Amino acid sequence: MSKRANRIKDKIPLDQVLSDYGYHVHTDHGDQQFSCDLHGDGNDGRPSARFYSETNTWFCFACGKVRDSISTVMEKQGVDFSSACKLLELKYGLPVWEYKKQDT
Repeated sequence: MSKRANRIKDKIPLDQVLSDYGYHVHTDHGDQQFSCDLHGDGNDGRPSARFYSETNTWFCFACGKVRDSISTVMEKQGVDFSSACKLLELKYGLPVWEYKKQDT
């Protein structure tokens, strides 16, 4: 994972990102479960996703995908990796990462 991605993952709590996208993460028997709208027709009648605070990731059992804050933004906004990072940085007050060319 890139330094930029690691910084975002370390500094921005995924549960806050999920909440800001309208996901209602709730505790059910110790698990952080919520409904995922990224599969099928977008309606998930039963919570199919689980948030894992220890890894700052979530997994949807219906989609079969592990996601973090960056991949969540990529899918929700339909943007590429760099754009998702920039959106997160701006929204959550991190300095926008600037790539510096190395002299060769």
